[in-house]
Amino acid sequence: MDVREQVVAVMRGVGFDGDELEDGRRLAEDLDIDSTELVEIVVALEQRFGIGIDADAEGGFTTVGDLVACVGRLLSVGTGARR
Repeated sequence: MDVREQVVAVMRGVGFDGDELEDGRRLAEDLDIDSTELVEIVVALEQRFGIGIDADAEGGFTTVGDLVACVGRLLSVGTGARR
């Protein structure tokens, strides 16, 4: 399973429909994800991948693709070590 599939699996686990989780879908506008839900998603991603995500340092997340890219980047460079 690649990073994108795993991110989608995590988001499904939080309660989102996998069919709507395309890379270009905007978190707030298209998926109605509020800040509390985004924190829940980020925490779930941190737990799943064993990484630490600093949303502020990443410049925030606008789309599903932003989340996928962030996780992929942290995993590939090894800077996502547990906090």
